[in-house]
Amino acid sequence: MKNLGLHLYSILVAMSALGLIVSGAMVASQDGTPEGWHRVTGALVAVMVVGLGVWLAVTKTHEWLRRLGRVAVAVTIGDAGLGLLAGPASAPGLPMVAMAHAFLGPILLSLLAAIALATSGSWQRDPIFLQDQGWPPLRGVARNTLALVLIQVGLGAAFRYGSIGVMVHILGALIVVVFILTLVVLVTLMPEHPTLRPAAITLGVVTFAQIFLGLTVVSMGTAQANKGIAAVVAVAHVATGAVTLAATLVVALEVWRNVRPAVQAAVAKDQG
Repeated sequence: MKNLGLHLYSILVAMSALGLIVSGAMVASQDGTPEGWHRVTGALVAVMVVGLGVWLAVTKTHEWLRRLGRVAVAVTIGDAGLGLLAGPASAPGLPMVAMAHAFLGPILLSLLAAIALATSGSWQRDPIFLQDQGWPPLRGVARNTLALVLIQVGLGAAFRYGSIGVMVHILGALIVVVFILTLVVLVTLMPEHPTLRPAAITLGVVTFAQIFLGLTVVSMGTAQANKGIAAVVAVAHVATGAVTLAATLVVALEVWRNVRPAVQAAVAKDQG
């Protein structure tokens, strides 16, 4: 496989970014995790992302993939700047900045997941086309689901920093779950596909895990007896939310690459 090293490195950077999200959630939960450790981890991840962007820039690949690398570097720089401006987690000087900092982390992870997908062996081969069933259009469902998951991640960050109430976050979660399940069902009803169906099933599994973690966080509330366990579950909920966004983007990209819109498929059939 071409660029195997680039693919493996992109996976490593994505896993490191997920670890950074976990450390940030631990610091925000004020469980005693040293904030300096999170900053050091962030600096290492930033260097790795910049290295990935440079590697993509000098590699003979698609322009959109090189552009994706540049966007990842820009998001990393912006997120690092927001983290420095936000102040200590125990008493953030600018809560809105801290909220934006928490929001950009999952976006960075999603961009890195997309780069890892685009450098994988399956994307080096020709796509295996499937015909969209027409209604609801699968590309539209994938695009709308991605947008809603992105909004829900933002609502989660807003809730953690006290900008919205829990019911807004729960209502958003219900809407997102309906769209994700619709997307997963539509994909599984299509003919077997070596990459699209596993990606959709993975998204479904991650979503159910996220639902369970969210319900557990809400049920535990603020009870002091469960404070330690609740903190662990809350951190897992934040991390799984970021993974959900990344998995949704992966499915959306697989749909974009492998599923022909109904009109396009009909034209191709007539020309054949």
